[in-house]
Amino acid sequence: MQVAEILSDEIEIREGENFGLPSESDLSREFGVSRVTIRQALKLLETRGAIYSEQGRGYFTTTSRMTGVSGFHSFTSEVQRLGGIAASTLIDFAADASLPEAFRNHLQVAGTETYIAVRRVRSIDGRPVAFEEAYLPKSMYPNARREMFDNGSLYGLMTQSWGIVPAWADALFEPLAATDEEARHLHIASGSPVLAVWRVTATDTDQVCEYVRSVYCGDGFMLHINRYRL
Repeated sequence: MQVAEILSDEIEIREGENFGLPSESDLSREFGVSRVTIRQALKLLETRGAIYSEQGRGYFTTTSRMTGVSGFHSFTSEVQRLGGIAASTLIDFAADASLPEAFRNHLQVAGTETYIAVRRVRSIDGRPVAFEEAYLPKSMYPNARREMFDNGSLYGLMTQSWGIVPAWADALFEPLAATDEEARHLHIASGSPVLAVWRVTATDTDQVCEYVRSVYCGDGFMLHINRYRL
């Protein structure tokens, strides 16, 4: 995380430039850490959309810096990068929950694993913009407690408390009308247009670390989907 943040600061200082990063070996010597650590830091920056890789050539910065919050990366760090103040309000927490049928159907999940359920309202500069339901496989998060999820970045908590680094995400986008509960939390009228994003997040070893449904306001908020190399 430290290596990623240092590199991210350098990229931000040179915003607008498109340049190649040093090789993994050079970065390993520069930071005094293993190439595995460097590779994880680079993958983290790649999932944020700050860099992209080319086979046999290395990593390069992305020149396109469209304004908007990504639906796949850390909400807190994305908002801070854009100069805003991110906040989360914990609505519900359950230490022993089952994955709802809607999640199983949309995300094609089988099995009977037990989950930690976290429901939160995400805000930017004090304005609610997203209502989020996250289900975390309980076996991956031992000793998880409600107070740990009260505020801050969920991805930061995953990394700092359990050493879990989210690396990949698959998502489904679904335009809907806000339910009464969603409207209440987002301070909008019931039936207002919203965008529901169903997401599966996995580590670099393809281990699923969360299932999420985020409901975003339909106005005054821009969702940015990063460029991905096909």
